[in-house]
Amino acid sequence: MTPPIKTALYAPKAGAEAWRDRLRTMDDSGLTAISVSDHFLAGHSDPVAALGALATATRRLRLMSLVLCNDYRHPVLTHKAAATVDVLSGGRLDLGLGAGYLVAEYASAGLPFDRAGMRVERLEEAIGVVTALFSGKPVVHAGEHYRISGITGTPAPVQRPHPPLVLGGGGRRMLQLAGRYASIAGIHSNLRSGVAYDAAVIEDMLPGRMAEKIGWVRRAAEGAGRDPDGLDYLAITWTCRVVDAPRQTAGALAEVCARYGVSTEIGRASAGLLVGTVEECVEQLCERRDRLGLTYVDFGAAEFDALAPLIDALSVAGR
Repeated sequence: MTPPIKTALYAPKAGAEAWRDRLRTMDDSGLTAISVSDHFLAGHSDPVAALGALATATRRLRLMSLVLCNDYRHPVLTHKAAATVDVLSGGRLDLGLGAGYLVAEYASAGLPFDRAGMRVERLEEAIGVVTALFSGKPVVHAGEHYRISGITGTPAPVQRPHPPLVLGGGGRRMLQLAGRYASIAGIHSNLRSGVAYDAAVIEDMLPGRMAEKIGWVRRAAEGAGRDPDGLDYLAITWTCRVVDAPRQTAGALAEVCARYGVSTEIGRASAGLLVGTVEECVEQLCERRDRLGLTYVDFGAAEFDALAPLIDALSVAGR
């Protein structure tokens, strides 16, 4: 039996009672996970504080950090926060970690922006530290970037051996890292330029490129003795537009494609865009699942109310 397609959506901006009301509505829907990002220039809430609040304001939703930037916090602190959220949520955390890519954020905070290879190497070492701390045993580590002297990680997580890891990106090294360690592999555009609204990000998610990227993950998983079929493969939808009737689809697609500077042929084929009625969108996502193995879709900061019918339809698609 083919499983339904999993869905993630950014948490609404933090507020008072209206925020909790919105979260209860999302919690009662077919949504799989609610996510938080880690960008201090964009005006978002602190991701760790937000995850703690989400843990107590929801009862069912998975809580996903998408993703914590490794260079913004030490892995010992990442572990402590993740373990705490996993306990507070009753074992619902998906721990997403990333190497960092936004040059402007590094510069604004006075952080050194090292070459990509070093950032990925540092992330892989941090993953080793974080997962070791979840073991409950004293951790002694002397690596290239981190030194740990006998710390025993607490509290003990609900999920064992640790919360599922979410890793990914658009380049080979990050996707190979996901294959070795992640439970959820994010298959995205390559954002080395730091731009998320141009033709390149849409073209980099055409079927041929996505198949190549997923291949990097699968081969790395096999090389690490892991079953690549046991992973979820998540793709971000940069823009999703749900229309009321099929006659509106062509116009909406043309409008969305014009924003990115791509043809409608490219826009329709790319996993980075999704335009159509609820039924048409479900059909497109099921095709991507069956053709490429994309089992999870991230709708980013899209409005929940606009996507709720699609999310509920996807929660049963394939059963």
